[in-house]
Amino acid sequence: MITRMKGVLALTALVLLSGCQSLTGTAASPQGCGEVPTFADNVCLLDSWVAFGLDAQRADKEWREMMLDRLAGSRPDQKAARAVVLGWDAPQDWRRASELYKASINSAPTRLQPLLQQWLNGLEKRRQLYAQRASSAGEGGDQALKHENQALKQQLKEMSDKLDALTDIERTINSRD
Repeated sequence: MITRMKGVLALTALVLLSGCQSLTGTAASPQGCGEVPTFADNVCLLDSWVAFGLDAQRADKEWREMMLDRLAGSRPDQKAARAVVLGWDAPQDWRRASELYKASINSAPTRLQPLLQQWLNGLEKRRQLYAQRASSAGEGGDQALKHENQALKQQLKEMSDKLDALTDIERTINSRD
């Protein structure tokens, strides 16, 4: 009985240490679970896209160029993957990435659409911030800040005047009692 328990414990430890795949042989991973994700709606759909997005974010120019060459097709999943790569490339590529996201999101499996939409929203926010920074630097950043500061001072003065008026009304009401 003790020998049998030791055998079961050893087998359990082996499974935990080596993973379940070693017991099932060398079965090929499902389509879409490779290095480049696809729209194949399988168990690794989201995991493969998240991993690819992280790779694109961390990658260097050489990796991005290699991936863009591999993703040169016209399938919606290739467009979405190109969008991910371009979305983490130089700011001049962000417009193209946005167009590719928009062209491919509706073709994606419904489980994947929220992730792609989130990435598109993040990209659009970065584009907006980059454009604001560029425009404020173009106008003379100090001038834009001075203008904004002036507007805030005007708002503060208006609020202060309103507060003074309310205080006067309160004094009037209190003096009648």
